[in-house]
Amino acid sequence: MRGDEFLDKMGLVDPAYVEAADRMPVRKKRGWGKWAAAAACLCLILAAVPLFGQRPDTSGDDASGDGPPYFASGDRRYVISAYQSVTDELPDGFVKAGTADLIGGFENCPYYVNPDVPEWIYVYHEARTDGTVDETGTLTDTSPHDAYVLYVDERLRGRDLVCYEGAYYTSLWNATSYGDEPDVTEEAFDKIDRLYGPRIEGDVPEGFVLAGTAEFSGYETVPVGKLASNKEAAKVYYNPDDPDVIFVETHWFTAPEREGGGEVRHEGFDVYMRYDCPFSGRD
Repeated sequence: MRGDEFLDKMGLVDPAYVEAADRMPVRKKRGWGKWAAAAACLCLILAAVPLFGQRPDTSGDDASGDGPPYFASGDRRYVISAYQSVTDELPDGFVKAGTADLIGGFENCPYYVNPDVPEWIYVYHEARTDGTVDETGTLTDTSPHDAYVLYVDERLRGRDLVCYEGAYYTSLWNATSYGDEPDVTEEAFDKIDRLYGPRIEGDVPEGFVLAGTAEFSGYETVPVGKLASNKEAAKVYYNPDDPDVIFVETHWFTAPEREGGGEVRHEGFDVYMRYDCPFSGRD
């Protein structure tokens, strides 16, 4: 989305979401201040798109109003997909499991589960997009209509994963080494962060060799197979002597250094670390 389009979309933001984002606690990693700020901005954009057909109801005891509605079931909490997947047809394999009130949002919503994909549920409620995007990556606005909306386990939401030879790796952009339920140990995270950081530019480090091109499994899926990724199809490099880290080929752009210059493209790698994926066993 270009800058002017972003500003146009921000004009559609429900003020309740802006206030909620302002109240949300900031989760910090050492030395990641500027990256945390960028990630917070992205999360605000995703939350702000007017997908929902009603404002959150914050009158209930469990409704905090600190973000979009979510669905709690057992030990899992499901939050709307970061990619805001919406469909008029219920995907194969999903069956109705009951109705529920979404905390902070819709009431008496039918929801659908698939025992083979326990990290996903579909909830039927009003939406204002069909889930498609235009050539700029902007969600398509539609008139309010009922649809099946994808909710994902909050631990998987927006997480970049690679499966290589049965082992799982998570991007350092996503890895959490702090709080009550860290994804990875602080020691392991700090070791890789000190060596490489979340991304490197230029050639792959010495000792790493091409493992192959990861097959794209779909956003917010748990990739399976010899080599697969839920972010995109990309080349993956590994080091036989260091199974705790892999590199995934990527590119990115930065703003021009001077007025009138074009965006600068950078080539490099995102850094992924070994991850005890809680979804690989379909817990």
